[in-house]
Amino acid sequence: MYKVFLVEDEVVTREGIKNNVGWEEEGFQIVGDESDGELAYPIIMKEKPDILITDIKMPFMDGLELSKLLKRDMPQLKIIIISGYSDFGYAQRAIDIGVSEYLLKPITSQKLLTAVKNAALVIEKDREEKKILEQYQMQIYRKQGDKRKEFFNNLIAGKLTLAEILEQEKELQIHMVASTFCIILFQFSGHFDMYEYSDKKVRAEAEMAEALNEFPDIEIFEHGMDGWAFIVQGENEEQITDITNKLCNLLTDICQQKVHYFGGIGRIVNRVRDLNQSYVDANRAFSMRYFGKEDKFLSFKDVHDLHDYKENRIDVNELNIEKMDRDLVENFLKCGTLQDVDGFVERYFNGLGSNVLNSILFRQYVTIDGYMCVMKFLQQLEFTKEQIQESIHDMNDITSQLSNPEACCNLLKNILNKAIDLRNSNSQKRYMGLIEKAQEYMKNNYADNELTLNNVASSVNVSPNYFSTLFNQEVGMSFIEFLTYIRMEKAKEYLRCSSRRITEIGELVGYQDSHYFSYIFKKTQNCTPKEYRTQ
Repeated sequence: MYKVFLVEDEVVTREGIKNNVGWEEEGFQIVGDESDGELAYPIIMKEKPDILITDIKMPFMDGLELSKLLKRDMPQLKIIIISGYSDFGYAQRAIDIGVSEYLLKPITSQKLLTAVKNAALVIEKDREEKKILEQYQMQIYRKQGDKRKEFFNNLIAGKLTLAEILEQEKELQIHMVASTFCIILFQFSGHFDMYEYSDKKVRAEAEMAEALNEFPDIEIFEHGMDGWAFIVQGENEEQITDITNKLCNLLTDICQQKVHYFGGIGRIVNRVRDLNQSYVDANRAFSMRYFGKEDKFLSFKDVHDLHDYKENRIDVNELNIEKMDRDLVENFLKCGTLQDVDGFVERYFNGLGSNVLNSILFRQYVTIDGYMCVMKFLQQLEFTKEQIQESIHDMNDITSQLSNPEACCNLLKNILNKAIDLRNSNSQKRYMGLIEKAQEYMKNNYADNELTLNNVASSVNVSPNYFSTLFNQEVGMSFIEFLTYIRMEKAKEYLRCSSRRITEIGELVGYQDSHYFSYIFKKTQNCTPKEYRTQ
């Protein structure tokens, strides 16, 4: 149903237009009418009609002035002018403004209806083209997922110059020109396996993605398997702080009573090349989620750095025995990521006391305890002692690498890094069979035009982010590329072996929009469906 607004100062003419055409039967709805442009303008801005029918000569504000104002505010609006003036000057001004049709009085109901229907056809074409563009942009965005991850990783590693960043802006559809920057790391969490599908988390992520459209100064990137990184940009620190507060409040509202969350906020920096500093600080705060924290944002200012170690004897009074909790390490081994290792180890040691690592005996104890915790965890994943020792080294080799507190800290980081590598490789093997199940599900449901990555991930009970990464690694193409491949192969079969109409074939392979189907077919097969059938 297309919405139509009518502006005509002659009451008889206005009522005739309203009542002598079966608007609703023809697929149109009159959403308002007024006697002049000045009265009509605010109502039109509120009603947002698709088509405007207006007289050209009216008191207070004529049709041309009204049309000019509306085209500025509503460029998609189709305008039909009815005029008693055949002067070419009026028509030329109407054309310059962007009026769709210029009809001379007297005008029949049928002629007016024809003009309105023509406008509706243009509207439909515009909508289809917009939809095709949006679908294409979404397809490009999904394909860019790996490139965006690579860009972010290189950015925080300090590997990109400003020139290299600007070169990738257009391709990745990002904007990185600002005076100040800040990185925020964020994760939806809950009492579920990090790799399992959670409908609550998926809904929260979808709500977040939609809400972020209102934040043009924030770029978002996937971070790890199930985390997100936001780069907040602004003109000064005050603006960054304001945007950060609004983002944190938004995410808190989204998660309220739905899913747990945690966020780490880095320092504000003035150069793109210094974003790695902001990231390190954000990650240090972000690692606090492994220490019983949830449903909050922590700034780097809330988290103290590791204390400087001085070589002196251990003060037993400074030792926080209750902080030596194996559950923290075991939980980190289950859920932690490689990016979190440094922050976790630093916070873990910092919690034990300021000078405890000055003792060689305590360093040995902490390292052996961590090593035994890793051994137990990996054995539960069915790794043999030989496999573990081959990857992490023998305990006898490890205890000789504890000459100072810094060496102890680095050693435990190295042990945890290798343990998580083994865990990740084991998880991929564990989920390998799910890729075949997912492919089978896609082959059985390709005709469903609402089939999405989330649907398929849910069918095999794997989180969407992890499923996307795993699918890419094992299949060698993205989810959308594989689904398109299935649909195109089936479409070619229909084109070769049936006399069905191309529109019908598009619907049978999952495309409700026949124009989009033809567009995708030509893009992937280098010919139109009609040309393929002829060949």
